[in-house]
Amino acid sequence: MFLVIILMVVLDLVILGSGPAGLTAGIYAGVYKLKFKIIGTDYGMLEKSHEISNWPGIKVISGFELVQKIRQHAVEGFNAEILNDTVIEIKKSGKNFVLKTIDSKVLKCRALIIANGLASRHLGIGEEKFIGNGVSYCATCDARMFKNKTIGVIGGNDSAAQAALLLSEYCKKVILFYRQDKLKCQPIYSSKINECKNIEIIFNSKVVEISGEKKLEKVMMEIEGKNNAFLLDGLFPEIGAIPQTLFLKDVGVKFDNAGFIIVDEWQRTNVEGLFAAGDVTATHPHFKQAIVAAGEGAIASNAVFKFLKERQ
Repeated sequence: MFLVIILMVVLDLVILGSGPAGLTAGIYAGVYKLKFKIIGTDYGMLEKSHEISNWPGIKVISGFELVQKIRQHAVEGFNAEILNDTVIEIKKSGKNFVLKTIDSKVLKCRALIIANGLASRHLGIGEEKFIGNGVSYCATCDARMFKNKTIGVIGGNDSAAQAALLLSEYCKKVILFYRQDKLKCQPIYSSKINECKNIEIIFNSKVVEISGEKKLEKVMMEIEGKNNAFLLDGLFPEIGAIPQTLFLKDVGVKFDNAGFIIVDEWQRTNVEGLFAAGDVTATHPHFKQAIVAAGEGAIASNAVFKFLKERQ
């Protein structure tokens, strides 16, 4: 029997996402004394970052540690309640929003902040069957599993560079495959990669096929028009990320061509009472940074506070 648990209290605000944007939005919701809940199942893309050296006031910290500190601040400093759940449907009910979750909860709120971030982009060549058996999207989580192994990393962005550097600490060899002829990561990362003796970069390369019996064994790469086979123990695709916004289709939110949510300078969407913050927004398409996401989360909660005050 399917049981629906209805939380009858109409909240001021529900925040979807427990990464830097959502947690910072929660901190500011606490500052403004709003009745709110945060819904999220992970720490967002930030938890995959092995090393962060550009967060003000902290010289070096892992992404997981940083987002834990922000979470602790929200929970202990501002009584944020975080539900370990996922929203699968959002509908308008008069001036309020009604949210349904995987765990069969129904929440009602006057305002909503979407801050659920991004999901790793997949290669689209059937690699899903090897996830957990040689293919991983989180070097921070799985690097230790590949000690003294030969590993491939796909991509040339910051996340690919960070993954390669972390894996180089455990693996016998790391091969960084990139489809262009120059890495596009920050110079600090490319310099470290060039200095690392067990990282090899192969430019102008494109993954064609991955294969193996019960686990990943071989990756076929197209390099300058010719196919080359590489025997690898593991593969880490780091080819960017995509917004998770399909569940918003019934609300009428406007997206850009890539599926990111369009917002104004106050993080407002085209739907009254619905705001968005962080990587999921279209505001900074080429500069997805934790500190920017956190700033947008703060702005969104400030805008919610003003919105609710005007509606009283």
